[in-house]
Amino acid sequence: MNEVFFTDKEFEVLRKFQNKMNAVFGESAYVGASYATVVLEYSPALFANLRPLPENKQYNYEVKLLPCKDCKKTALYLALVEEQDYVCNACIDRRKKNG
Repeated sequence: MNEVFFTDKEFEVLRKFQNKMNAVFGESAYVGASYATVVLEYSPALFANLRPLPENKQYNYEVKLLPCKDCKKTALYLALVEEQDYVCNACIDRRKKNG
């Protein structure tokens, strides 16, 4: 998984640390005083595998911090080893509106 780098500034107050965690893991990251909870999303390949009669069954997944192809925001995914990026829901909506 990708490394996450912090600065002294992000340890000054909990709010700055939370902002950094949200920037890295997405807005759904919750930061407490002694732990953090993050949402682990399913990659498109894993999501397809959960459907009845999937076209291609895949069994080898890993936890990855993937960037969106369009906006470059990152999110935590359970993804195939070869998956390197994704398109976030906001960018999918933007693509649909722009045609």
